[in-house]
Amino acid sequence: MAMSPSFTIILPFLRQTDHMTDVVNDFKERLSASGLSYEIIIVMNGMSELDREKIRTVEESPRILECTLRERGWGRAVLAGMREARGEYVCYTNSARTGSHELIRLLTYAVVSKDTIVKATRVERETKMRKWISIAYNVLNRLVLKTPIWDVNATPKIIPKKVLDLLSPTSLGDSIDAEIMYKAFRKGIPIVEIPIRQIERKSGKSTTNWMSALKMFIGLLYIRRNF
Repeated sequence: MAMSPSFTIILPFLRQTDHMTDVVNDFKERLSASGLSYEIIIVMNGMSELDREKIRTVEESPRILECTLRERGWGRAVLAGMREARGEYVCYTNSARTGSHELIRLLTYAVVSKDTIVKATRVERETKMRKWISIAYNVLNRLVLKTPIWDVNATPKIIPKKVLDLLSPTSLGDSIDAEIMYKAFRKGIPIVEIPIRQIERKSGKSTTNWMSALKMFIGLLYIRRNF
């Protein structure tokens, strides 16, 4: 039986196959050079035949796994990757904005932090609208859930597998980050936030707007009522 890797890296993709190969190959090179044992799980939210051909070009390594979903959703994609994860630490991140150098830096923190959740906190935003939406959402998160986190949705997030099993997240949409942080805080699990500078979006268009912010706020109320 093959040994389990130290890290599982979950990379959700939605309408991003034009840069998927470059992203995965970049992560593979950095991770291999770091000496860390790893697996990468590519999660596709919906897939065409062209998408399948592009995935085959990056699945040559036994460290690359693929998971396909018919329905879309950030939380749904993250949960699908978590179900397949074999690593001692499970990391999920925004495949369009995470630099491989920042990923390695946070993974290094996780190795020495043991039973601690290690996550990014962004020091800047792409646009003023994204900045103010993020500020408003994080203020509401503190008011509603009382979670002492400054950047709830920032990724990468790295969670020890045994901690993840205790949290058992279920949110299928954008509220999964708030749910994980809320449950971790309630259970007394330490959370370390590491400042990062996100890279420019590789392709596609951000789905963050005031309507998505409203949905995330409703998600906070759901978490408060049900967990």
